[in-house]
Amino acid sequence: MTATDLFPLADDSHVPFAAEPSTVERGVIPGGDRARLELRMWRPTSTSVGVHIAGELDMSTAPRLRELLASRLSSTVETMVLDLSELSFLGVAGLELLSQTHQRAAESAVSVRLVDGPVGVARALHAAGMSAMFPTYPTIVAASADLTGSPRENR
Repeated sequence: MTATDLFPLADDSHVPFAAEPSTVERGVIPGGDRARLELRMWRPTSTSVGVHIAGELDMSTAPRLRELLASRLSSTVETMVLDLSELSFLGVAGLELLSQTHQRAAESAVSVRLVDGPVGVARALHAAGMSAMFPTYPTIVAASADLTGSPRENR
């Protein structure tokens, strides 16, 4: 069995497997870590920020999110909404980052809210004893319903 047998394209044609096993780092997906984690930010009000987190949050992708959250926590934000609805994997490094974010937010008097993620993400939070750490909402609309500050216009 060859790599082309294992990875057929949708139209049933095959592309030769280009990389030799010795040249591919274990655990790295072609396209790099940026392809595995998508971060989008929005400002629903003048005193709140939302961060949509999609993909995999693990030890190789957590530093990107850590940098973004640190800059938001050091600004004039009163509420941060973390949307986990499209998070497909939450590893130990991601759990540690959420715990650190909770601690830093408390020190900065910032409220952090979570938008529910898939069942696996909820289970990881529960297993780590973190399910009660954050107020959790079923949707972005519910998490943003009572935010304070002036509404921001979409541009």
